[in-house]
Amino acid sequence: MPDDALQGVRVLDLASELGLPCTRFLADLGADVIKVEQPGGDDTRQRPPFAGDKAEAERSLYFQHFNGNKRGVTLDLSKPDGQALFRRLAEQADVVVETFEPGTMAGWGIDYEALAKINPALIFTSITLFGQTGPWRDYKGGELIAFALSGLMALSGEPNSTPVLAPGELSSGMASMHAALAIQVALWHRLQSGKGQYIDVSVAEAAAHIGSYAVPFYSYHKQKAERVSHLETTFELHDVYPCKDGWVRLFINPPEHWVRLLEWMGNPPEISDPLFEDRHMRSENSDLIDPYVRELCNRYTKKEIYMESQSRHLAVTPMNTPGEFVESEQTKARRLFQDVDHPAIGKLPQMVPMHRGAEPEPPRRPAPTIGQHNDEVFGELGLSAAEISGLRARGVL
Repeated sequence: MPDDALQGVRVLDLASELGLPCTRFLADLGADVIKVEQPGGDDTRQRPPFAGDKAEAERSLYFQHFNGNKRGVTLDLSKPDGQALFRRLAEQADVVVETFEPGTMAGWGIDYEALAKINPALIFTSITLFGQTGPWRDYKGGELIAFALSGLMALSGEPNSTPVLAPGELSSGMASMHAALAIQVALWHRLQSGKGQYIDVSVAEAAAHIGSYAVPFYSYHKQKAERVSHLETTFELHDVYPCKDGWVRLFINPPEHWVRLLEWMGNPPEISDPLFEDRHMRSENSDLIDPYVRELCNRYTKKEIYMESQSRHLAVTPMNTPGEFVESEQTKARRLFQDVDHPAIGKLPQMVPMHRGAEPEPPRRPAPTIGQHNDEVFGELGLSAAEISGLRARGVL
């Protein structure tokens, strides 16, 4: 087996933000991922934030994050010459990942059916909002639409208030992981059968899948899940409490945990009755318990209360900010961020979220500049420098 799990696997990356985590994951596993952008650069290069607050295509930290370890080419797939060149790329590829609206690739003559005729071993993956079938397949939108129509957004926010979108790109991130796993299984299947296959991933279905109990609960009981309020603490398992420098969550469930917390609070007589060892009794009498918990948390910083809770074998979780996570001892010990040199940005910390063994995988390269590997990749197809120059002059590259 090669050192890199996917070494020797070539992936053509046509993904928007719906599928970028998928192709970045494959690149981190050692695949030769070729990011195919439109001439002039991908739309995600315009996504902030930008290095040094300069809104330039080569300085988008969003693009840098999701395209590390990839090579990059430009290609206009709407032109016949671009489509012909993509067919030649696909003939030598193992995987295609695309996120266009259903029917787009077929309209260009480069969908799975067309490409499988020239490369039967090709694994073709589509990541779209609602998949390739059904009455919603042509709906347009992004993360917000998928999150909303999946049923998950209805559970986000305070009861009787406006639903809210989860931070980041939770739905498409999970869809990307579904796709990446399916691609690896398909590669394994191909080793035995010699055949490729088509993979159809829905972002909305991925969102519903991570909705914990809500969707399967309704599918069986036909009962709607209800939102939980966080405006007022009730000493329930989901509550968070303020401390000196932020927020912490206490998870006090078994009776022995309650007894330890009670000792930590000084065994207040008002709440020391053994009846409170029952979680439901504590919930029903949260107005008695809550002031003592608040007073306890207000004595400590997040780190202090975490360390003390660990010594008492209690589950208390600090709520980190993104900055606190990046600067944490844990992150530094695992070398989550490692510097790469980027021609436009300079030294760039690149996240390396994968360990296979004692050390994290070192980053192989930063995200490509626009068309950085045109000569290299198309030269591998046998095109001469003059042919590549001619394609560039005609706006194909």
